Amino acid sequence: MNYGLYLSANGISSAQHRMNVLSNNLANANTVGFKPSEVVLGERAREPQALDTLTDSRQLLEQLGGGTRIAYSGLNLRQGAIESTGVRTNLALRGEGFLRLEDGRNGEKNMTRDGSLMFDGQGILRHEASGLAVLDRNGGRIALGGEQQLRFDGFGSGGEMLDRTNPSSPLAMVGIVTTPAASLRPDGRNVLQTRDAVTTDTTTDVVGSALEQSGSNPISGMVDLIKLTREIEMNSRMIQYQDAMIGQAVTSLGRVV
Repeated sequence: MNYGLYLSANGISSAQHRMNVLSNNLANANTVGFKPSEVVLGERAREPQALDTLTDSRQLLEQLGGGTRIAYSGLNLRQGAIESTGVRTNLALRGEGFLRLEDGRNGEKNMTRDGSLMFDGQGILRHEASGLAVLDRNGGRIALGGEQQLRFDGFGSGGEMLDRTNPSSPLAMVGIVTTPAASLRPDGRNVLQTRDAVTTDTTTDVVGSALEQSGSNPISGMVDLIKLTREIEMNSRMIQYQDAMIGQAVTSLGRVV
């Protein structure tokens, strides 16, 4: 098989993966607290290196590059802009922490940066997009009765749920946690999951009656998407050229024989 076909096909595969990631980021440009994914490409090992057939010769094949590979694919946790909403059940996080949600069925720990919260019919504080209950600093659900909900006056900077009638004694404290960024993976509904341990975060500030906007940049995303489209076109054209060369070589050799 023509080695150039592999290089071009690998280039298309890498570009398509990056395009899928960019498309998802663009689709969530207006999603509250969304953290975009990013893909970093690296150099793929040359064929002789991959097959462990390196020699001291200077053959052309051994001088060819190996193309590209996906070196890293993960979340970009950069801080998003914080905008005031005036809604007392909204909160935004300024820092590296996450709002702790109830665990998943298989023991995954759920977190989010989306501070769009609400009280359900039983007074349980929940994450609007997923419906998961918000946990306090001790890992328990937060539930306020009807009278307490009326007294609830928004969130303090430490995650405390302020009591209008007694500001010095909060009604509850939402749990803000941290975990290794590399362990996080999106699970839909604006929820991030990890199987690693989580620890209480005391460095992240809570901004009440506000929301963190999406970390996705639609302008740079569109520019990158156009570049990737051109990359795929060029690699597809190279495959056509190489296929034509192979056909011509086969035809010529057939005539000689």
